[in-house]
Amino acid sequence: MNSSIPRLNKISHITKIHNDQLHDDFAWIKQNNWKEVILDPKKLDSKIEEYLIKENKFKEDQLKDVKNFEDKIFSELKSKIKNEDDSVPKKDGDFLYYYKYEKNAEYPVYLRKNIINNKEEIILNCVEKSKNYNYFNIGSLTHSHDHKKLAFNIDTNGSEYFSIFIEDINTKKNLSEPIPNTTGEIVWNIDNLSIFYVALDDNHRPTKVFKHEISKKYEEDELVYEEKDPSFFCSIFLSQTRKYLLIRTADHETSEYYFLNLNNKKTKLNIFQKRKKKIEYDIDHHGNFFIIKTNRDKAKNFKIMKSGEKSFEDWKDFIPYNKKNLILDFTILKNWLIRLERSEGLENIIINNLENNEEFKIDFNEAAYQLSLDHGYEYDTDVLRYHYSSPTTPKSIIDYDCQTKKHTTKKIQEIPIGHNKENYICEKIFANSHDNQKIPITILYKKGAKLNGENFLLLYGYGAYGISIPSGFSTNRLSLVDRGVIFAIAHVRGGKEKGYEWYEDGKELKKKNTFLDFISCTEELCKKKYTSKKKIIAQGGSAGGLLMGYISNERPDLFLGIIAQVPFVDICNTMLDENLPLTVTEIPEWGDIKRDHKAFNYVKSYSPYDNVKKQDYPHMLVTGGISDPRVTYWEMTKWVAKLRENKTDNNLLLLHMNMTAGHAGASGRFDYLKEIAMEYVFLFKICNIHS
Repeated sequence: MNSSIPRLNKISHITKIHNDQLHDDFAWIKQNNWKEVILDPKKLDSKIEEYLIKENKFKEDQLKDVKNFEDKIFSELKSKIKNEDDSVPKKDGDFLYYYKYEKNAEYPVYLRKNIINNKEEIILNCVEKSKNYNYFNIGSLTHSHDHKKLAFNIDTNGSEYFSIFIEDINTKKNLSEPIPNTTGEIVWNIDNLSIFYVALDDNHRPTKVFKHEISKKYEEDELVYEEKDPSFFCSIFLSQTRKYLLIRTADHETSEYYFLNLNNKKTKLNIFQKRKKKIEYDIDHHGNFFIIKTNRDKAKNFKIMKSGEKSFEDWKDFIPYNKKNLILDFTILKNWLIRLERSEGLENIIINNLENNEEFKIDFNEAAYQLSLDHGYEYDTDVLRYHYSSPTTPKSIIDYDCQTKKHTTKKIQEIPIGHNKENYICEKIFANSHDNQKIPITILYKKGAKLNGENFLLLYGYGAYGISIPSGFSTNRLSLVDRGVIFAIAHVRGGKEKGYEWYEDGKELKKKNTFLDFISCTEELCKKKYTSKKKIIAQGGSAGGLLMGYISNERPDLFLGIIAQVPFVDICNTMLDENLPLTVTEIPEWGDIKRDHKAFNYVKSYSPYDNVKKQDYPHMLVTGGISDPRVTYWEMTKWVAKLRENKTDNNLLLLHMNMTAGHAGASGRFDYLKEIAMEYVFLFKICNIHS
């Protein structure tokens, strides 16, 4: 051990609420000017910065003996990514749009090719744009409808405050001064002279939609819509027909849409249907009607409705409700309505012929897989593009002709060092939870592995916001599996793997189901001899880090190690501070603990930070990002400090704070692999795997 264990100064702080108290000896590291710190980490208090530097140094010293192994793992992870690579072009009119990665480049070059003369040209060179930044993230880029201009956004510190830039594609000249503090969403007006965007307020909340005319200063931008409810966040879309600007405003359980006819400058913004608590809907336009995906009329797993373009408030059933099928997504082509559904835990694509209302389905045969629709530029086409992979099958991009029902594989992910799917086994099993629910588990391991309880196993979990963890392909995981580590995903409640009720049963006053499901999955994997106690490493990030915090407090006996990435662990203090970016909109997810005594007591009973105790803990690696607006730097820092004060073991407890990034970690194509390599060697070190 080359450096002493870091210790954070304690200053007593008590929050009194609901005739109870929250004791927080490390509250002082949340600076009053935290908003400025997220935008500019140089404004971090010197004492806090010094402490974080000590934590990073301590982490480096503790992993110093596996540094060469870490470098080897990084090189290995990198070798599985095609160095010079490109995307599948997307057609828009006379152009094909795509991107390429040049040799060893961290960032892509965006290009297009003219179909008529086959001329290729660069439209945005991110390699050049990124040269002066440690962090560089292009959130989106979009070309004008006349193909003459390009609008794109850049975040240069990981704070998710994007600045929008507009350039002439041919001359590369700036056409407008940068528009700061936006979400990065951009919609071109059909006049090609203006864009629409969403601005972030001082609390990092997307509350205003503006129209920006290229010839004017952004201070003069026209306010199109302002959301007054701080719990509702705005986003914008262009309808598939390119006729309407669509504005969505929503929290986690209620949504509302506005639409603006871009063909008629005299028309005003219309509300599609007023918000009703716990009613969600999403819309798109087709010809003379709108298509609506909604949970209205107790359609918990969503149904498809239809309304006339002029009689848009009069909704009628179009695709009848089927409670066995959860509708995840939909897209519209001129003659086709395509929807992505999940049934029995697996996704399918259903295609509806809008001329005769006949339907057919695209089936997939593997036990577990990941499937998604690719929303293209064009409306008047019969070709649907989708993405498919499984734990053993690399990602494929496939074009499907709805008219001829023929598949054309456009690209299969290439692994330079090779990959044979026959060398791996993917299985799906189910664990009985505490209330007899069947919890799905996806498992990947090397063929020939003996299921005798002797294997180390990495178990990943999330379980929040209705987000389902996909059973897709990852070259990174192969570096674990090839060394005999079994990889598994616990599809716990809080996601939508088994429908909307699966989500509802893992939120608010049912949140503990998420944690208990994960524990049940762990015990089932031991029972089935995939692994055994103290051979399991648990991993989860953000809201999945909350899960990691709970299991570390309540069932440390099960786990050898825990990897908690940007973990949301200080839930009580966070949900009591309504100045934080996400707190108000998160109330439907966790409960209104500020005003509801019952909700407060429930959350306090599982809050990881408030339930740290004197006991042995597993080996733990905790990560954070200094400019993260979602899970702020002080959450995981305070948690680690409190764990250091209380843990009674000699196991590793490491904090890695990325001092140049935010929630998503490093931004480069290869740079982010360094953090994965660090996490993997931590796992290999505690598992005593040396090569």
